[in-house]
Amino acid sequence: MDTGLLWYDSRKIIDVKEKITSAVKFFISKYGCLPEACYVNPKNLGEEEIEFDYKIIILPSSRVIANHIWLEFPKK
Repeated sequence: MDTGLLWYDSRKIIDVKEKITSAVKFFISKYGCLPEACYVNPKNLGEEEIEFDYKIIILPSSRVIANHIWLEFPKK
């Protein structure tokens, strides 16, 4: 994890897929590019496989605080 956007979403009724989708949409609108990777706390990620319309890597990371999503800028 180098440079990116830290997204906070504490909504309890929204699943992690919707939270990540909201974060990615904001990232794209703000920076005009797709994030390279998405890191989520393993407790929030759960066990099931998540499929997205966006082609980004979703990875568990204990370095990310619960209810936060780290979106990494593409490497140049």
